[in-house]
Amino acid sequence: MNSGAAPALRDLSFAEKLLLVEDLWDELASHPNGIPLSGSVKSELDCRYAEYVANPAEGSPWEDVRRRLAAS
Repeated sequence: MNSGAAPALRDLSFAEKLLLVEDLWDELASHPNGIPLSGSVKSELDCRYAEYVANPAEGSPWEDVRRRLAAS
């Protein structure tokens, strides 16, 4: 994609670009049905969800995972 806005992007600071990316991500996330999934990805997500439903105590909360990763 090559839009007329692209040259203006080069003029933004790193922080401004990061904020723009965050805004774009938030906009995309607000319309989850617009994100296409391949059959294999959907199948994998369904499998993982079924495993979670069968064993909800298995695994770790995100904060625990983040703490372990930061410590390693």
